[in-house]
Amino acid sequence: MSGKTSQLKNCRTISVLLLLLTSPTNTTARTIYVDDDGPADFNNIQAAIDDSNDGDMVIVLDSTYRGTGNRLIHLRGKAITVCSQNGPAKCVIDCWPEVGFYIREGEGESSVVRGFTITRGQGEPAGGILTWGSSPTIINNVIKGNYGGAIDCYYGASPRIINNIIVGNGGSGHGGGIYCYGEGSSPLILNNTIADNYEGWHGGIDSTGGASPMIINCILWNNSDNLVGCTATYSCIEDGDKGEGNIHSIPMFVLLGHWDNAGTPDDPYDDFWVDGNYHLKSQAGRSDPNVLTWVQDEVTSLCIDAGDPASPIGLEPFPNGGIINMGAYGGTTQASKSYFGEPPCETIMAGDINGDCQINFKDFALMASHWLEEHYLIGE
Repeated sequence: MSGKTSQLKNCRTISVLLLLLTSPTNTTARTIYVDDDGPADFNNIQAAIDDSNDGDMVIVLDSTYRGTGNRLIHLRGKAITVCSQNGPAKCVIDCWPEVGFYIREGEGESSVVRGFTITRGQGEPAGGILTWGSSPTIINNVIKGNYGGAIDCYYGASPRIINNIIVGNGGSGHGGGIYCYGEGSSPLILNNTIADNYEGWHGGIDSTGGASPMIINCILWNNSDNLVGCTATYSCIEDGDKGEGNIHSIPMFVLLGHWDNAGTPDDPYDDFWVDGNYHLKSQAGRSDPNVLTWVQDEVTSLCIDAGDPASPIGLEPFPNGGIINMGAYGGTTQASKSYFGEPPCETIMAGDINGDCQINFKDFALMASHWLEEHYLIGE
């Protein structure tokens, strides 16, 4: 199969340090390929998972996956990585009429779901991903247009939910975005964009029954309610919820998504989600995947360089201000660039940590603050 080297690169899930610390030792680890309409090891995701062992990687090739084996997907308690070949824009899991992933066999952080668009899931409580007594890593996904909520964390479930776009989800229960329930449920919710979700009352992040999520560097905007029963830090929250480092300014997304009622407002079952663009506007430049280049806007989002100063900037392009951006693209190669009131430097200078075209005490302070930082898991 051509391009396997690049596919493996695209599916790297964690930094080298975390890989060494968390991955099981398996000298016979395999790479298993899934393609629903071409030659591969398996034609559905569940079959590939069932055949895998701890340490294996299941790579799902570009397509839209539907039907048995591609919904109600179980990881079977295995420490494996299940990832797309080329990212969520090209690999869609259409979950109709069930939940997408059902992860409930004690999985830990070495069980990884990465790089999918997960949509049209139907479930109570969750339509996208349900974790129950398990703590997988859910990273770099687009979870949209699900009925019953995007991600649920039940009874001791403490997944790491990182760099996801969670938009246009909702239903009749709790937490159109993320719902956390029960003692011991303490997910890390880091650098996510959670917007345009509805749930009767609670559309953003809802925490009840003793759950205690840790919410950092997120953007919660235009949800039916943004935070219920929990607090966030270094996040952009429309409702003005208090917390260290929080801001309440309009995020300046390129374009909000929306629901279309298909001309029949009395029939919710034919409604469909119209995608937005949740990159942050920047006068210095933002990524535009449609034209494969950087676009300069007339305004700059205040969510740029507004994340937790203790979080590593990861793979953010230069100039990056030396501080991570809020939202799903923070810490990644698609992070919007920092703007200092003038055009970006034409020459990158050694020692100019924040990219403001000067080498001064600010650069030293940034370097010192990150010297012994904790390495969070950051996606490409």
